[in-house]
Amino acid sequence: MRSVGDHINELPDDILVNILSRLTMKEAVRTSIISSRWRYLWRGFSGCLNFDDPFTMANSKWPHLNLKSGPINVERHKFVSWVNQVLSSLEGHCTEELRICFDVFSNHDIDNWIKFALERRVRRLELDFSRVVYNLRFVGQYTFPSHLDFYSSFRHLTDLSLTTVGITGEVLEHLLCYCCPVLEVLNVAESSSLTSLKLSGPSLKLKHLKLNKLDDLKDLQLHAPNLLSFEYSGPILPFSFRNVPNLVDASFWGCFSAYIAKNLCQHSIFLVQLHTLKLDTCHLLIGDSEYRAGRYLHDIPEMCNLKHLEIIGTPKVNDLIFCIALLKAAPSLYKFSLKLVSQYDYESYESVKTIKDHPYLSFTELRSIRVVELLGFVGHTADFELVMYLIFSAKLLEKIIIDPCTTWRVGTPAELIWRETAEYQSARRRAFELAAKFPLWEFVIP
Repeated sequence: MRSVGDHINELPDDILVNILSRLTMKEAVRTSIISSRWRYLWRGFSGCLNFDDPFTMANSKWPHLNLKSGPINVERHKFVSWVNQVLSSLEGHCTEELRICFDVFSNHDIDNWIKFALERRVRRLELDFSRVVYNLRFVGQYTFPSHLDFYSSFRHLTDLSLTTVGITGEVLEHLLCYCCPVLEVLNVAESSSLTSLKLSGPSLKLKHLKLNKLDDLKDLQLHAPNLLSFEYSGPILPFSFRNVPNLVDASFWGCFSAYIAKNLCQHSIFLVQLHTLKLDTCHLLIGDSEYRAGRYLHDIPEMCNLKHLEIIGTPKVNDLIFCIALLKAAPSLYKFSLKLVSQYDYESYESVKTIKDHPYLSFTELRSIRVVELLGFVGHTADFELVMYLIFSAKLLEKIIIDPCTTWRVGTPAELIWRETAEYQSARRRAFELAAKFPLWEFVIP
């Protein structure tokens, strides 16, 4: 009887290449050892070319992780050689995605990588040259080419992401308005050249925009009728949300997030259309006197369409009370996510012990929340009181997700190591102890 492998080998090369292109790049290359016929089939790969080495980057940033990588200069040379060798071996005419993420600043090589993306008509392009040493992120930063006639082949591009890449507002505007007619996703972060950006035009197809850590940005103008989501962290700008009528997902971080939080009434027209709102309250310095005056608790406009609220904050009582004030203003909220950034001993905060006695909570009822997610759980007074308050106040609450992993570690190589520590295991045990007190609710604890 003939095996499945025999039937597969009878398929024509173009069918096999199509199958390989649905695998990851590394999986496709591994098929070269199957037989002499398969040795070079992977060169026709047209899927996602993902060049990323997060463990080496993590070990260079945090040597105590002991991930066994070499000096960054050696690893940088190895990475560039790896990318060049693979790209020069490929023979296909198109590529779905090109993703290159490492601390590199070899201008000649990067120019060639962009040229490859143009020639292969990539649909998604991500260049992330984040520095191992964050303070050096603007030193020797690669500058995106400014010869604009070079970009006519970007007409297939739907997703562009640039991190630690110098690019001016003029180049970005030209790309979106003239060279990338179908671009829907744009992400720019840590660019030393972006000081002003104006995105507008009747042909603009942009649906998702992220602008992060743009310390030198001084002017931002958006007239994007198709924009659905917007994420921003950077300087406080006199920005208007009047020209984004379809925006339903907004995320703000850093000092601009604090500005939004303290001026919610000024943006009530914009807030009412949101389905998802993410705020960073770590920079929101609000004193007890301001709370007693009711300035931030009673002047929050109703966000009637909000379904998901995510807050990154500290366990201080004033921050938690502000979160609850936002919950009250969202009568249709389905999910509340709180990501705590501090692993300090919460008991050291005297005010934390009084959260359950705060007068603002005595008349609060949360009408629609069904899912609560708490990241950065330690298991001290603030954690327990917050979860118990939500259980007693959210009458429709069904699921409580508690994760003791610290917020900044999630999604990094440091996460796996942290989950093996005694601190994590201790917090996890406290989470199970809390869950045992409320058997009628579903608790999810990783």
